[in-house]
Amino acid sequence: MQDSQGMLWIVIPAGQQANGGWIDDTLRERAREQGLTAQAPLTGEFPRQRVEPVAGPDAEARARDLFTRRGWTDGLPVVAPTAARVKNMIRFSDRKATDVLGEVDPLRGLATIEKLAANAVMAGCRPEYFPVVLAAVEAVLDPAFNMNGVQTTDENVAPMIIVNGPIARELNINSSFGALGPGWQANATIGRALRLIMLNLGGGRPGTVSFAGIGQPGRYTLCIAENEEMSPWPPLHTEAGLAAETNAVTITRVESTINVTGGVEEIASVMGTAASAFQIMWSGRPTIIIAPATASRLAQQGMSKDDVRRWLFDNGQWPAVQWHKSWFKSQLVKEGNWPEWVERAALGGAIPATEKPEDIIIVVAGGDVPIAQQVYAPSWGFPPARITREISLPDGWPELIANEAN
Repeated sequence: MQDSQGMLWIVIPAGQQANGGWIDDTLRERAREQGLTAQAPLTGEFPRQRVEPVAGPDAEARARDLFTRRGWTDGLPVVAPTAARVKNMIRFSDRKATDVLGEVDPLRGLATIEKLAANAVMAGCRPEYFPVVLAAVEAVLDPAFNMNGVQTTDENVAPMIIVNGPIARELNINSSFGALGPGWQANATIGRALRLIMLNLGGGRPGTVSFAGIGQPGRYTLCIAENEEMSPWPPLHTEAGLAAETNAVTITRVESTINVTGGVEEIASVMGTAASAFQIMWSGRPTIIIAPATASRLAQQGMSKDDVRRWLFDNGQWPAVQWHKSWFKSQLVKEGNWPEWVERAALGGAIPATEKPEDIIIVVAGGDVPIAQQVYAPSWGFPPARITREISLPDGWPELIANEAN
């Protein structure tokens, strides 16, 4: 990818604001205030232009080193976003490079298509993944997602990307064994692209802007497809009013992914604990990944997805006596400051994990094994959020895919 003089032409992935300022200048000052300049010693040191030339006998390695020292990575090596790679990525969208999807909070870097493509290249995305990345970005830019809160809270919240529709199979986005990773390029890099965008355009740098107490692995990447072929119920995106054959991305917020071996009884037992405390405090919407074998068994018993939600709502409740003894109740949020529905439920002896049964998000995914592995992903609900966006494919999509394969 180097020219005849051994030069790489790199698209700058950092966020530029509507007023022309660069978010890295704010990040540099905040790092100095926090004593964190060693984390990324070259923060803010780059040419203030669209494209930067990087020369040397191994320009790719030099670019990776520069990006790391400027704080433009998640700590893992990145692919250099050369002008040619970024241009090829943009070809797989129906947008122009200068189009702007919005501003990424909290530092409000402009989400131009070119910047988004540069970060997708860095994440290792194949060009055909780009429409999924764009739909995910459109979802997190929705005010209901509260990007500012997600980026700055001391909780360990991360966006989860759930892909539905034929595109999931076409792009080989894993919905079966090991869907939460590792080992699948689409899952790993689509989720990683969204994180790099939040970092480089929004400024969500740990300890400088982001104050999540310890973080979580899902802050590197968290992307799955629903296993529609093995699900006995309508797919997730149809709950947002989309047709089953529509390609779509749904974004939820998760604080962790808790593996639960067993059935819905075991899921309920985990829901009814302090694992749901922050979710209850902010009326969040948890994501529950149900294994195909469990979903099939429940459907054979005549249970719809709504029936399962109601059962989990009724049975996955936190005993009020434990709530009263918890750190959350005794130290963090005292009487009268919890949501009214929580205080009312506590008087009845137990608090459900959500305000309403329909707040429980159910996705069927994972391998079809008899000893089923479910996942309970408690949420941060400030405000409650589940956002679905249709994936827009450019004209000539089949030809683009065919040419890329060759």
